[in-house]
Amino acid sequence: MELSFENLKEEISIILDVTSEEVQTNTELTGSAHWDSFAMLSAAALVTKYTGAQLSMDDVSKLATVNDFISLINNSKDK
Repeated sequence: MELSFENLKEEISIILDVTSEEVQTNTELTGSAHWDSFAMLSAAALVTKYTGAQLSMDDVSKLATVNDFISLINNSKDK
């Protein structure tokens, strides 16, 4: 089962410390004050939760948008 934006929106909003209404697929991560090292660690943990895959901080730091993050989760499931 592929995880969709709607399935992950609430968890992503918690990671970014914003309301779920503020999170869209095109929400920028790069350069956002909310996309700090703690958020990146939380994002890596979310990927592990859904896929079992371990990501490097380098992998996570390359994410530019929420859509990139969702794609990373779904692509990690296939490995």
